Formats: sequence, C-alpha cells, structure tokens
Amino acid sequence: MRTLFLWFCGLLLITACSSTPKVPSANDGGTIAVNGDCSEANTHANSNGQPLICITDKSGKLSWQPDSNTPNQSTPNQEMTLNGPCTTPDQHANIAGQEVLCQKDSQGNNAWLPAGQANDGKQNQSQPAMIGSACTVANAVQAVGEGLGICRDGSWHYALPSDVPPGPYLTRPDWYPTLDQVFGQPESTCPSTQIQLTHTILPLDQLTASIPYGMMVGGHVTPIDHGYLGIKTLAATSPLSDADYQPITTPADGTIIEVGSLGSPTSHRVVIAHGCGLYSVYMVVNKLTGVLAAQADAVEKQSYLRLNQPIKAGEEFGRQRDNPLDFNIFAKETWLTGFINPLSYLYGEGWKLFTTDPTPYFSAELQKPYTDIMQRTEAPRWGKIDYDVAGSAAGNWFLADTMGYNGRTIDTYKNATQPVQGGMIEGKNEYSYGHLALVPHHVQPKNWIASLGWWQDPKGDATQLMINLAPNQKTPDQITSADGIVVYQLASMQMLDASGKPLVMQGGKAPQPVGYTIAPGQPNGAIAVQVEVDGTLSIEVFPSTLASAVKGFGANKRSYHR
Repeated sequence: MRTLFLWFCGLLLITACSSTPKVPSANDGGTIAVNGDCSEANTHANSNGQPLICITDKSGKLSWQPDSNTPNQSTPNQEMTLNGPCTTPDQHANIAGQEVLCQKDSQGNNAWLPAGQANDGKQNQSQPAMIGSACTVANAVQAVGEGLGICRDGSWHYALPSDVPPGPYLTRPDWYPTLDQVFGQPESTCPSTQIQLTHTILPLDQLTASIPYGMMVGGHVTPIDHGYLGIKTLAATSPLSDADYQPITTPADGTIIEVGSLGSPTSHRVVIAHGCGLYSVYMVVNKLTGVLAAQADAVEKQSYLRLNQPIKAGEEFGRQRDNPLDFNIFAKETWLTGFINPLSYLYGEGWKLFTTDPTPYFSAELQKPYTDIMQRTEAPRWGKIDYDVAGSAAGNWFLADTMGYNGRTIDTYKNATQPVQGGMIEGKNEYSYGHLALVPHHVQPKNWIASLGWWQDPKGDATQLMINLAPNQKTPDQITSADGIVVYQLASMQMLDASGKPLVMQGGKAPQPVGYTIAPGQPNGAIAVQVEVDGTLSIEVFPSTLASAVKGFGANKRSYHR
C-alpha cells in the first residue's frame, strides 16, 4: 500500500514532491538536444525553450527526452505575458511570480491565465489549490493536495464531511477529482475501453493460484483494491537463485509515470499510464529492471520519482520471485457505487473508487488464463471491494471524528492553515487503527468477516475474524436501525480444501489453491452492533467472550461513520 505521500504528489500535478530537479553539469557530456546522450538519470535541461529530462530511451541508453512534467518557462520569439498567447494547452509557467496556465480565454484562444481560474472567472477544478492561499469564489471546491479544498473567508480550507452532500453517489460528483487528476495526468478524451491489454504481465506458464481484489489481512482492514498474482517460485521448499526471478512486463503500451520504494530494496511500486484514462499499478515489485534499470538506484535514494518513461507492450520493467505481485487496473469511467462517502477515501487513496475488473481489458487470449487462476470461483472472479449498503451495517466504517481512510482527525483538517502531510499518525501503530469492515470474505462471499483496526488496543491492533452466524440470524447487510443491538459470535478462520478437509500448504508464501473454502474455527470473542437512525454505527467488542454472554452495550461502546 502506498503512503499518503504518493497521493499528495500525484494530485498536486507538480514535481516538488520528488527531488529538486538537477541542472546539467559539465560531466553530462553529449549534446543537450532531444535524443542527445546524457549521463545522469533524471537530470533536467532546456534546449531552445523545450524542457528535457535524462531518462532511458527505447534502446536502453540514457538520452535527453522531452519532459512533459516540466513547463516551458519561455516561448521562442514570443514574450510571455499574462493573458498573452500560448501554444501548448495545460502548460504551466511563471510570470512575475504568478503561476499561470495555458488555457482557453473568453474568446476561445489559448492564453496565459492565472492557474486555478477559468475563463469565466470561476475557480477551475482541474487545477490544484493550496491550503491557506487566497481564493475569490466563496464555497468553491477543488482538489488540494491529499483532499478537497473549500473557499471560505477569502482563503482555501480543507473541506469537511459537512461540506459535501451525503451519499450514496451513483456517479462521480463534480467535486471529486477525475482519475487523470488523481494521477496528475492531462485529461484524456478517448474511452478507456479503447486500450487493450495484449501481453501477459508474468509468464503464463509461471502463474499459479492468485488472490482476487477484496482480501483483508493485518493492517489492510478494509477490502484491498488490488489482487495478488501468484507465481510458482512461491511454493519452493529449497533456496532460490537469481535464475528463478521472472520478468514483469507491461500488458499494453504506456508511460511509466511513478516509481517508488515501499520501504525495502525488494519492494517497489510502479504506475503505468496507458492513455485514455486507464492505469495499471504494480506493488511489491522485487527488482526494477529493463526500462527502469537506470532508475533503480535513484528510487532507493529518493524513495519516489515521477517519470515520463515510455514503455511498449511486452517490455520488461521489473522481476519477481519472492512474493506475489500486487496488480490492479483503474479506469476513468468506473465509479464504485458501494462506497457511500467518497470523501473518506479522497483523504488517503483517491484512486480507490475507480478500481476496475481487468477482465474486459485483457485480450481474448488472456482473459481465460488470468480468470482461471483466481481463487474465487464465483462471479466476479477478480473480486469486489465496495460493500456499503445504506441504512445497514454492511461495508466500510471509520472511527468517529476521523476524516476517514487516512486516520487523521477531522480537527486536524478543520484547523489547518497549511497542507497536512501524510505519513505515520502520532500515537498510533498504523493509519488503519480507526478502520472497521463488516463485509463478505473475498473468496467465499457467503461467509462474513469482521475486520477491525482496533480490537483491544486503541492505537491499533488489526484483527480479522469470521462472523459465525447463529441459525436464522441476519447478516450485516440485512440489519437496520429497527433491529436494535445485534450480537455476532466471532471465530478464527479455518481453511479447507475443495473436499472440506483441513488445507495443508506446501511452501510458506504460495496463496491457497483455487476453490478453497473457509469454516469457523475456535470462538474468539463477540461484537455488538447497532445501526443508528443517523446512519452511524455503534459497536462494542468483547474479546474471549461468547455471544450468549453479551446482553448489550457496556462502557466501551464506540461510534463509526462512513
């Protein structure tokens, strides 16, 4: 899971979150021109007004290539002036200390206009605001870093849950950024279905049982928005060698726009923009190779890089051996209606609501091989992550007085005069301490799971337990405020093979086989649940207690919201 830092960088559409751009020095060598040789990756330069960056080209060598993430600061033979003509739409620049953007003016011509202001004088939601900076349109809303800004009293403040209409939302609301904005890319006009995934991600003959979207494990308290592709090396019982690494290749043409470290030299995150608002994301990549080989050292030193690295379908960018490969697809047209309050995710993982089943995007030749390896045998085979049912207990919940997914308090944002940075939360073990999910199991959806970020430790001690329903007891999606307090027995999960016998696994890292089942194990505690009339959820947990012994709420009741 990427940190909120990456979300902050992606939404701001700027390069300030990566390292300070380097300027070319005498040791760069070669001619500073497109395709000219260079020696130091991610060095920036300018040739005749065109911004360049030193990156690996298609031949595998470092050369100067156009840098779409850096604005031209001058236009040859043309003086830059506010409201003056410009040529490249959405290009940023600076005029006399003011950030400007090349966009249509009131006459329909490309002109340098103040960033954040459209030609009708209203705030332009496509451009980021900054908390504490001046604004002119009262109650206007737009993206601000890792969240949403609202114009109050002449300056930008973070929007709070009370500032947006209550969900559910059947389509993306105007105030929520588009997927292209979330990833910091120009707005696309073609449909994402125009892109087809024609090449395998890992060698087909090396793929094994794989985990669909929606698993909950450890600190991943709410259903995970990516799957895990299994490979044969995970079942090894003897030491592996470098020859066992398998190539990771892009399934379609695209541009690598982000590469980051997940805190380990063998764990990386790669984001590829395929155009038309389709993005593929890979995490826990063991090695950066192929077109990313030249960036590997820089990623370890800087933790995160924004890139503009072209890549062709079938080209290698990494290698995998030691763990499943996290993989998912996001598409701009997708909007998951099973998340009642989108704002709770905008302050953490804004891409989550665009999570897409990759099956329709795979070519006909790849659809079956990738579907057949999914552990889940019920449709949708690639799983599901959005289970909110309005007026019921089902779905994702967040501790009262927190902003939602990122775990920070509402007061943190209410009182902020400068951008709130991501990262660890002071006094907490992990950001998901305030998460709660009452949702179906990702492989066996007839069984329900209680996933809690706070089981016994308010600082966070994430726990996943099976809800062992009593005869004729309602499931979480069936209970409403009219049912009062409902007490569920919680139990450990027992893994069974297709024949119903206890599952015995070979190798410590391989996912369970396709079609495995689960059953309740030993009782582990109970949870009392009540859906409130105002849409919140009251719960109390009772570790090491039988449900029959729970008579109602006690002194440790707590409240959650969507």
